[in-house]
Amino acid sequence: MKKTISSALSLIIILSSILIIFTFNTGKAEAAVFSISSNRLFKDPSPNKPNTFYFVGMVYYEVWKNSGGSWTGAGHHPDSVVRKVDGGTYEFTFGTNRKIKSIEVKQFDFNWTHANATFQTSRTGELKDKSQEYYQGATSIVNYNNYEKTPVSGLGTNKAQKAVYVQNGVLTAKNRIDRKLEEQVENDQVFAPGVEGYRYYFPTLFTIELEPDEGMAIIQHFDTKGNSLNGIDG
Repeated sequence: MKKTISSALSLIIILSSILIIFTFNTGKAEAAVFSISSNRLFKDPSPNKPNTFYFVGMVYYEVWKNSGGSWTGAGHHPDSVVRKVDGGTYEFTFGTNRKIKSIEVKQFDFNWTHANATFQTSRTGELKDKSQEYYQGATSIVNYNNYEKTPVSGLGTNKAQKAVYVQNGVLTAKNRIDRKLEEQVENDQVFAPGVEGYRYYFPTLFTIELEPDEGMAIIQHFDTKGNSLNGIDG
């Protein structure tokens, strides 16, 4: 009898280790703070914008359904509206001689003139394993250019941070990412029957403007009425 019970317990343990039901952190970004160095920023090629740089951050939201048929976490599911998508905090760092003037965010437009160049520059190194089409297909098809206004810390220095939150993001995409399938193929994970997992992206364009480079600031003089004195012999 004891041998039978022991064998049964062993079988349960084995089955439990095989039929893994993953509890992923739905809706959370890959890290609390994303540190972005200046070599991952695309510099605006226009001579009128010598201090403007761009970066695309891949904000996303992930939903999972367990084997019991319930959507985990906040209960969001495909096609639902997420009141607040937490994209994490982005930290940008430049050389010690540069000072950050402003950081603004908005929805990334894949048809924008500098979209491809910005994407390729931003997604370097280990981030190159996924193509632009991968992210574009999984991007929410509903306009999400509705970001919570968050302060930028570190303005006036060479390092600044900004938290990103997409408001009322809709979980609908042309080609949502099947996270269960990815885990099975890439990591040999095994799931219990009925488990589902999907990821939706909200690509975000960061526009970072720097103060004029030291020694290159343009100095202009005006009289008390606001008239320019440039070009007038003193």
